[in-house]
Amino acid sequence: MSLKNPAPTLAMWHALYADKAALNNSPDGHQYALDELADRLCTQGLIGAGELLDLIEQARSAYERGVEEQLSKMALECTNG
Repeated sequence: MSLKNPAPTLAMWHALYADKAALNNSPDGHQYALDELADRLCTQGLIGAGELLDLIEQARSAYERGVEEQLSKMALECTNG
């Protein structure tokens, strides 16, 4: 195990999923990181295919919320001038 790239855990995935700052800063990057981590969990046999699909769906849903948040902020900025 490398300290630079530690073995993935489901707890790591959930912590990243809950990171609102990362989501709001870059919904694309957040989803990519969640998907990559989920794929690593599956590849290493820590989750099954069904769980992988669930995590990917949750990541997609978080992405959509992040984009909606960014659009709301942009609309608010436009109205406040």
